[in-house]
Amino acid sequence: MDYFNDMVSGSFFQRYCSLPDSGSGCYYVMHDILHDLAESLSREDCFRLEDDNVTEIPCTVRHLSVHVQSMQKHKQIICKLYHLRTFICIDPLMDGPSDIFDGMLRNQRKLRVLSLSFYNSSKLPESIGELKHLRYLNLIRTLVSELPTSLCTLYHLQLLWLNHMVENLPDKLCNLRKLRHLGAYVNDFATEKPICQILNIGKLTSLQHIYVFYVQKKQGYELRQLKDLNELGGSLKVKNLENVIGKDEAVESKLYLKSRLKELAFEWSSENGMDAMDILEGLRPPPQLSKLRIKGYRSDTYPGWLLERSYFENLESFELSNCSLLEGLPPDTELLRNCSRLRINFVPNLKELSNLPAGLTDLSIDWCPLLMFINELGQHDLRENIIIKADDLASKLTLMWEVDSGKKVRSILSKDYSSLKQLMTLMMDDDISKHLQIIESGLEEREDKVWMNENIIKAWLFCHEQRIRFIYGRTMEMPLVLPSGLCELSLSSCSITDEALAICLGGLISLRNLKLKYNMALTTLPSEKVFEHLTKLVRLVVIGCLCLKSLGGLHAAPSLSYLHCLDCPSLELARGSELMPLNLASDLRICGCILAVDSFINGLPHLKRLYINVCRSSPSLSIGHLTSLESLCLNGLPDLCFVEGLSSLHLKHLSLVDVANLTAKCISQFRVQESLTVSSSVLLNHMLMAKGFIVPLNLDLSYCKEPSVSFE
Repeated sequence: MDYFNDMVSGSFFQRYCSLPDSGSGCYYVMHDILHDLAESLSREDCFRLEDDNVTEIPCTVRHLSVHVQSMQKHKQIICKLYHLRTFICIDPLMDGPSDIFDGMLRNQRKLRVLSLSFYNSSKLPESIGELKHLRYLNLIRTLVSELPTSLCTLYHLQLLWLNHMVENLPDKLCNLRKLRHLGAYVNDFATEKPICQILNIGKLTSLQHIYVFYVQKKQGYELRQLKDLNELGGSLKVKNLENVIGKDEAVESKLYLKSRLKELAFEWSSENGMDAMDILEGLRPPPQLSKLRIKGYRSDTYPGWLLERSYFENLESFELSNCSLLEGLPPDTELLRNCSRLRINFVPNLKELSNLPAGLTDLSIDWCPLLMFINELGQHDLRENIIIKADDLASKLTLMWEVDSGKKVRSILSKDYSSLKQLMTLMMDDDISKHLQIIESGLEEREDKVWMNENIIKAWLFCHEQRIRFIYGRTMEMPLVLPSGLCELSLSSCSITDEALAICLGGLISLRNLKLKYNMALTTLPSEKVFEHLTKLVRLVVIGCLCLKSLGGLHAAPSLSYLHCLDCPSLELARGSELMPLNLASDLRICGCILAVDSFINGLPHLKRLYINVCRSSPSLSIGHLTSLESLCLNGLPDLCFVEGLSSLHLKHLSLVDVANLTAKCISQFRVQESLTVSSSVLLNHMLMAKGFIVPLNLDLSYCKEPSVSFE
């Protein structure tokens, strides 16, 4: 890679990105002059077969790339290429693998590189075993799902790339002692998939990468198979650690010697097995590791190497997931001194968040219900005010329930039920237990019954009131103090109060992305003074905060471009656009909320994309002031009858799905340039009959529920 970077810096290659802002879709192009030079120098050795009319290929050719549909016309020519070392198919061949191998390649005994592309056979011929000098075999772009036993005799093979359909590997694959690269991929190299287990993989001592290693108790699949694989590099996931017999077997894997590993994940998938702490102690990773993930660990104690302050040389990312007994992070701040990314997901007993690394730039906390951040001690009036307003929430939840038969509300309450259940273990109240049982029974009931829905909501409100009293009844402040250089912050399913959030965000001048999800104690976002200092905040996502009523001083955020408000039915959105930043330019998504007729009157002059999904609303919405709007999506709005100002907009994309009461009048004069999506043929026919309406380039009727669509 260093050599390649040197060539890039010397303009041998130039980097191009199809989406420059995102950095995705990037590739490298050789400079034209260098390409011509390389082509002239390699004319006798390299050949591109791209034309069916080619009748001759230089007999000196050693490297051949094929860009034709069939090889039938070229069999005889290729059979005479006695010095052929490389055969690469660019596009799928219509020929079967037997035609390719038996007809052309069987006698190419000097072949080193073979990259095939064909879709008409699931079996690789046994004759592959005759290519004794093969080093590189690429089957990603084939339908091959069965590998012959003769593959195990290619003792010089160094690279074997398969597609994701291969379910079984030959038992003697471990004989390929020189194999360095083994993997299964989807869509070329877009996604790597776990490969099926290799019997006695420990014999492949040259192997440099394993995507996933599944520990089994069967002989030949034990954890100790990793003992001599010291060339492993990149990333490695070790799963099913419950199958490890004891600490000695874990120690025997000698992971600490695999200095080329950069990313390591340890995963338990069940509670069975030996003591997890002893196993993790024996799985001591290499100190050079840059990323560590621990999942399913069931012990309240960290292993010794996670208590050694200087063990890791440069650990940049640390993740805990589904670690049910841990109550805090490793106690020594020096251990994670270089950590910039921290993920804590489903750690239900986590009670404190201290010892955060000073250089942290990315923090995500999800489903830690015992984790509470509060700065408003003794404010009983505030507590009671929140509880009183909970009655108003009941009516709004009922309104939202009617839109999709409770699908969204059930989903949110189901997520919060788990948090409530964990939190209520600290309170030990029989009434709470009864109400939790009502919620559980109601959520299991699939039939949409009005009385059951009301019972679920009432039971949840009761438990929520007890939660608020418990949080505000704490006798000690628990602020959330974060490093000032934080750029990404996600807080989900934990308890943070309004004041604690305001104080937490007040010093985060580098924050770019903020996510607040399923935080039921939040009632308002911070003030103008806080948002004024968040000069780099670009994206704000708020999901499932059922008690959030106000956007606070959000309109003062100077750089916000994306705002997503999902499933926040209490949010006051009357004249809502005036509460949002004037420079909100890219995306505004509102889902599961209640809109007023004036929600979009004034404000948002630069907004380009507006998505409104599964909301209650007034019969009319006015959007004529959104003069920069390019894309509009209205989906699942049962109350909407009229969209004022639609005809004055110059839209590129419009989606009208499940807006059954929308009148023909509001769509009679609008124009859309590039794409139109509708779910009603009646609505479509009104558009087509309107004077001057031009059907855009793309018309999507996939959401239509009618068995057939007729055009009048």
